[in-house]
Amino acid sequence: MAPRWPFALRRPPLPPSLVAAIDPGEDVQLVAPLADGRSLAVSRFGLWVVGEEVARWNWELISKARLTDLTLTVVVAAQVEMTPDGTAVLLDQPVRSFELAGTNRLTDVVHTRVRRSVAASRHLPWPRAGGWVVLRRVPGRDGLTTQIRLDPGADAHAPGFLEAVADVTAELRAPFLLE
Repeated sequence: MAPRWPFALRRPPLPPSLVAAIDPGEDVQLVAPLADGRSLAVSRFGLWVVGEEVARWNWELISKARLTDLTLTVVVAAQVEMTPDGTAVLLDQPVRSFELAGTNRLTDVVHTRVRRSVAASRHLPWPRAGGWVVLRRVPGRDGLTTQIRLDPGADAHAPGFLEAVADVTAELRAPFLLE
C-alpha cells in the first residue's frame, strides 16, 4: 500500500470560467488570487485574467511584467499589422495593474515565461520610426517568430524602416541558423 502523504500536493480547483475557456492541453500551472476577487492564472500559452469574464494574453504578446510591492503591472502588445515577410508589427497597449491578494510564485513564473519567450532582441532607432526587433518562441509552434514592437509614435512605414528591420532580423537569426 502506498503511503498517504499528509501534505499531498493538492491544488485548489480551477475557477469554472477558466475550465470552460482553456484549450485542450493548455495546462494551468498556477492560479493566484487578486485583491479584487478575480484571479490571474498561468498556463502553457499565456497569462489569464479570471473573473466573470476570462481573457488570455499570449506569452509572445507580453512586452513587460513587473512586481512592485504586491502589484503586478503588465504591458501587453497588440498586433496591428503583418508585413509581407511575416514580421508582426506590435503596439504596446496601456499598462494593466493587478493587486495580488498575497505573496505567491506568480511573478516568478510570469517573468520566467516572458524571458524564455524572447530568443533575441535589439532596439532599432530610426527617424520617425524605431522599435524593438524581437525573435520570440511561441508555445506550440516550431521556430522563432519575428516581431517589431514599435516605439510610441513610430510609423512602421517610415522610409527604409522595414528594410532595416529585415536586416536586424537577419543578424539576430544568424546564431540560431548555426545550431
